[in-house]
Order: sequence, then structure tokens, then C-alpha cells
Amino acid sequence: MTANAAPGFDELPVPLALGSTFFHPGIEQVRKFADAVEDPAGWRVGDPPHGLVHPLFLATYVWFPSGFLRREPGEAGHFELFRHRYPHLVEMRFLHAKTSGRFHHPFALGRPVRADVAVVAKDRRRGRDFIVMRGSFFDADGNPLAVFEHACAIRGNGAPSGAAPRSSAPVAAEPGTALPSRRIEMTLEKSRRFSLPAENYHTHDHLAQAIGARVAIPAAMMSFAYLSRYAQDFFGDDAWISRGKLDATFTRMLQRDDVLSVEGRQDADSLKLTIHNARREPVAIATAGLANVSGTL
Repeated sequence: MTANAAPGFDELPVPLALGSTFFHPGIEQVRKFADAVEDPAGWRVGDPPHGLVHPLFLATYVWFPSGFLRREPGEAGHFELFRHRYPHLVEMRFLHAKTSGRFHHPFALGRPVRADVAVVAKDRRRGRDFIVMRGSFFDADGNPLAVFEHACAIRGNGAPSGAAPRSSAPVAAEPGTALPSRRIEMTLEKSRRFSLPAENYHTHDHLAQAIGARVAIPAAMMSFAYLSRYAQDFFGDDAWISRGKLDATFTRMLQRDDVLSVEGRQDADSLKLTIHNARREPVAIATAGLANVSGTL
């Protein structure tokens, strides 16, 4: 690579700071996402007059402005920051493969939220180039709210299939105590509610078919929200919102008008979670737990 040449994927420095951006979350946007995943608390925390919101909401900024009703000056999503700096490394057939989250504290509506964004890892697997973006969120006083890491393929060799790249280890039956499952009807209406106002492959069959999918593909962040809700109901609101940790792999793409089953098994210190579709194919697998005072599980 010459001094003036844009770096290729192999030369991309990691870790790589992408900068900071400030967001101004509004109640209409919180309601939009929470209603789409039918969260019983509406992602609100405590008494409504206090205006506190679950830090899970902050995970949606990875794909901002997708799914957002409005945009304030200076706001930029994580992937948008990367694509603006390295457009030559990005193809539109990207794939959201994994998300991990660590919750610290709810945030207050009406106050800005800062996100410090960085690329913390990269990898090449099965003909696809992957990056891992970390978003560290803080309130206006500098207090930590949440940290998320999102792994996504930024380019690859062909249209997406129904399955995301998986780890080399086979998925085996997990030990532990089985917990009651939760049934979710993944309708096109819910997918559109989550991902509009812009039409894309999450909201319209024809746009999904243009990238090789059969029907509209609901956003993987909807799976992350279902997994988080299941874990929150198990660990309790206060513990989950302040110490929750969720590591999720999206093993297959969702499809609209499918029926999902969120299932869990209790281990000694964690939950093993799986979302199956109507054909009993796992679409997401996850581990959920609580961090101790030192910040480790």
C-alpha cells in the first residue's frame, strides 16, 4: 500500500477509533422499537415521570438512522461512521452475525447520550470480511450506560443465505434446567414497525428478494431484544438493567410471518438461550448472566 492509497481490509488497523457522536433519544422512538418487539414495560424503567429508559435501546444505534423517525445534526450510527471513512471496504450485502451487550444503567430522556465507537477486531471467514464494532455509551455526566459489540460482514462473495456463518464447534444440547418457552409471532407488521420509515429488506419482500432472500428479513436486533427480555424476566429488572450481560449469535436470518420459540436452560451461573423458528432451526443462540461487582461474570 502506498502512502496515499486507501487501506485494504488486510491493512485496516485494529483497534481503530471511529470517533464519538451524541444522540438525543426521544420517547416516540423508544415506543416505536419497544412496541415492535411487544416489550411489556415499553423499555421504560421505574416511574414514568422519571423518564428513564432501558439501556437495551442504545444497541439500535449500530444501524442508525435505519428504523429511526428523525435525525438530529451530528448524529451518526456506528456502521455509518465506518462506511463514511472506508466506503471502498463496504458492500451492501452485509450480514449482522453477533451482538454482545453489557448493561450498566438506564438513561434519562431529554438528556444527550454519548457513544464512543471503535473497530476492535476483524476477521475473514468463508469468503466474507468481518469487523467487530464497539459502542460505549455514557450519559451527559460521563457515567457508563452500556457497552455493545456488534460483529458484521462488510462484504462477501454472494447473496446472503438463510444461515449466518457459525463457529467451528457444533451446537450440542445444553445441560441444565429447562425453563418455560416463550412463543412469538414474527409478523411482517412487527418487522415494518421496527425498521420503517425507510423501506428496505427488513420491510418489503421485493427488496429482500433483490439481495437473494425469499421474503422480508426482520432485523437481528429484534432477536436480541427478545433474548434480553427473557433474561430480564429471569434475573429481575434491577439486576439485569445494572449488571446484565448478553452474548448472542444470529445463526440464521429471521423470516417474516414465522413463529419463534424463545427457550432457556438454567446453568449454575448463567442462562443458555435459543430462539427456534417454526421448523425448529435455531435462529439465535445466546448466553446471559450477571456481572459481579468487579465487572466479570
